[in-house]
This record gives sequence, structure tokens and C-alpha cells, in this order.
Amino acid sequence: MSERSLIDMLIGRNITVDGHRTSIRLEPEFWARLADIAQRENQTIDQLCTEIDRGAGKLLRTAAVRVFIMSYTVRLSQLNTKTNSEGKRVITGDSVAVVEHHR
Repeated sequence: MSERSLIDMLIGRNITVDGHRTSIRLEPEFWARLADIAQRENQTIDQLCTEIDRGAGKLLRTAAVRVFIMSYTVRLSQLNTKTNSEGKRVITGDSVAVVEHHR
């Protein structure tokens, strides 16, 4: 896939962070996950992005949002991981069930 087609996949949206209107560009999958997380946390996307921005440190806003989404998803999957009777890890809860062999 060319660099140009990757850029074309990004969707730009306006958000309000700490009362200031701005925009970020994310892949559709990241926008969907951000909306899921905001709903799960009973927040708007703007409120969630404000929290993310406050904790971003030196990260650029878009990078901070991506890192937050990935970290949140990993933590959620760890909370929802159990071992079944066959010794396989099973991710349950809000995620699609995934079975993984222990090594």
C-alpha cells in the first residue's frame, strides 16, 4: 500500500479540547474505538480527548489519542482474560471471544 493511500484512509474530525476547537485525523477503526471507550466511560468524545490531552506530556495530540486507545484496549482485554478448562486463555466480556494457547 502506498503512503498516499494510507493518508487517504485518515478521517479528520473537529473536537473541543479544554474549550478550544481543534481537529485530529485518525483511521476509521480508531474513531470507532474512541467512540466505544467514551460511551463505556459515560463521556463525550470531547471530554475523553480533553482527559487524554491533559495526560499527553510531550506526545502530539493525535499520537496521544492512539496510544490511549491501544493502552485502554490492552488493559480491558487483560481484565477480561480468563483461563478455560483446557488451559487456554479466553478473552471475554465486551470483546469478541478469542482463544489463545498457553506456551
